[in-house]
Amino acid sequence: MTVELAHPSTEPLASRSRPGQALPRWWFLWTTPGRILAIGLTLATLGVLTAFATSTAINSRQQALTTVLNHTEPLSFAAGQLYTKLSVADAAAATAFIAGTEPQPVRQRYEQALTDASVALTQASSGLTDPTMQELLGRINARMAVYTGLIETARTNNRAGNPVGSSYLSEASSLMQDGILPDAQKLYEWASGRVDAATTASTRIPAPAILVVATTIVFGLFAARWLARRTRRRINLGLVAGGLAIAVMVGWVGTALIISTAGSRQAKNTSADSLRVITNLSITAQQARADETLSLIRRGDENARKQSYYHRMQTMDELLTSYLSRHDSVDKSDLADADQLLARWQSADERINAYISVGNYQAATQVALGTGEDDSTPAFDKLEQALSSGLKASRNQLRSDIVSAQRVLSGTTVGGIVLSLGAAIAVALGLWPRMSEYR
Repeated sequence: MTVELAHPSTEPLASRSRPGQALPRWWFLWTTPGRILAIGLTLATLGVLTAFATSTAINSRQQALTTVLNHTEPLSFAAGQLYTKLSVADAAAATAFIAGTEPQPVRQRYEQALTDASVALTQASSGLTDPTMQELLGRINARMAVYTGLIETARTNNRAGNPVGSSYLSEASSLMQDGILPDAQKLYEWASGRVDAATTASTRIPAPAILVVATTIVFGLFAARWLARRTRRRINLGLVAGGLAIAVMVGWVGTALIISTAGSRQAKNTSADSLRVITNLSITAQQARADETLSLIRRGDENARKQSYYHRMQTMDELLTSYLSRHDSVDKSDLADADQLLARWQSADERINAYISVGNYQAATQVALGTGEDDSTPAFDKLEQALSSGLKASRNQLRSDIVSAQRVLSGTTVGGIVLSLGAAIAVALGLWPRMSEYR
């Protein structure tokens, strides 16, 4: 009797298996081709996750920077302008009152300041959704109407020679100093806080994206090593191409994010801070000017105004010293002589106080409104011009930093997705020949 033995590879699986012992479904994963397939699927999934994580991180940062550039920063600037121009209007109104004849340039300054404040109020209200700030803006708008009415009544009585005009002016100034300006300050601080929050959001480290990329790289190295040991081939062109694509993506996107973060931090810590300091200087200067002129109107209240004036001048001196001593302050050239102008202004005010102490209000008014080098007005006007130039330079620098931080991210979203998905495809193409070796 002759027995023919079938080749094991051609023998049906059922005949080679013990009766009743079926292989589990996951048995294939423990075979070499099954492991290669699992590695390929894992690397492809990680490639897709890398594309999603990097694009999400970049889009989130671009959205934060766009919000700052198109909404948050303009709102903050409008709030700062509202705060500043209201202070200018109050100082100009007091100056025009003590002049008696109301010089046309001073009157124009007052009217222009009110116009600018109204424009800033409109800009600040545009797109504002916070209920508290909306209520605050409504209160400012209503009080501005009352303020202008009091100023016009004071002007009418002043031209008619009625002493009651000074009472109306004092009431208007009190409304501005104690009611309108504190609300404007709250709005400005709230808007500035939003700029800080938005720029801070654009500097956060994208931890999820970094974790996904790091996992992809580590698993890719493990896969390359395992495949080299299992197949006796040191280099797999697909894995090498995929690794290079991931490396290029990491280098490109990582560099762009680092540069963008540096730009955002520059905007937040330098430009925005400089803008805030100069805005506060401008407001404080206008309020000090109002204190100086009102001391000539509200006779008998000179000491209170004098203390307020000295406090504001001290605040300005401290802000200037701090600003000029910083190495990263924006365009110090505009404020290089500001400390000297401040000293000249304070010296003129001491002359005003000396005349007031002996009851010579006419001479004090001449010093306050005179155009001589030792008078108050030239020093104040030059300081105001310097602060205005510094304010413009700081805002331009802030927006330039934000635009630069945003521009450097251009193209990185599409590039990151293409490279990540390309890496996944390269890995699949590199592993397929190894899979095909097993039948």
